[in-house]
Amino acid sequence: MDEDFEELEMEVEASEEMEMEAEASEEMKMEVEDSEPEFFNPENKGFFSLLVESFKFFTLNLPAIATIVVPVFLVVEFLVPLFALFIPDFADDLTGSDLLNDFLNDTIASLISLLIEAIIGGIAWIAVIRVIAAAMHGDKLPPIQAMKDGTNMLPMFIVTAILFYVSVIIGSILFIIPGIIFFIWFSFWQFSYVLRGKGGISALLYSKSLVDGNFVRVFLNILGITVVMYLLNNFGIDLIADLVASNVGEEGDIGYILVNAIFVGLGKVFEGIRIIFLMTLFMDLEKD
Repeated sequence: MDEDFEELEMEVEASEEMEMEAEASEEMKMEVEDSEPEFFNPENKGFFSLLVESFKFFTLNLPAIATIVVPVFLVVEFLVPLFALFIPDFADDLTGSDLLNDFLNDTIASLISLLIEAIIGGIAWIAVIRVIAAAMHGDKLPPIQAMKDGTNMLPMFIVTAILFYVSVIIGSILFIIPGIIFFIWFSFWQFSYVLRGKGGISALLYSKSLVDGNFVRVFLNILGITVVMYLLNNFGIDLIADLVASNVGEEGDIGYILVNAIFVGLGKVFEGIRIIFLMTLFMDLEKD
């Protein structure tokens, strides 16, 4: 009888020890989780602080972004100008002002070119978004796997891109202001699809739901990053590209075109800054 009681007592003690070990293990796990560093979470920062943080994060992930972007956009830089030659002047005789008609034609042609670029470069942009999103969570997504994901997601990406640009083009024809409003509302369509799986109309509506109540904030941030990227591309990369290309040959020569296209393709790598900036803004709006 005493032996049975001792065995029972030993089993109870062993059970208590196991429970204590489990609790200690759980506490250690919670401590580890609490101590994990935030890889990229610049919440509630102003435009310039967010821009600096985006640039720093971009430099850390530059090799992976360049591996994806450069090959694809070398092709894009050759094809988009060819397609642009066939874009008709949709706004001719639309208004009584030739100046306004020319402005609308240029705006529509630019938007159509952007649509063509989004379709051809869609795989690259999907892959870059996925690589950056993984890096933000401290993970590494191989560029090859990201490109495979981009290929699988491309059809719905194209559909969503067409819906976005068609809505902005129609809005631009309707006295420009609606086009600006649509552009701001739907600016997060890529992230809505690639990160949240919402394609087509759902991506546009999800983006609009995030912008509602934050329109001025989103507008100012998009305007700011657009100006920064314009200055970087037109007064940085393009000037260097033109300078180097002009030493290779005259404008229109094969050598000039090749060198210029290579530099412009390399310049597309810096679009990663815009993606990181807007992705962070997108995630911040989701928390709100």
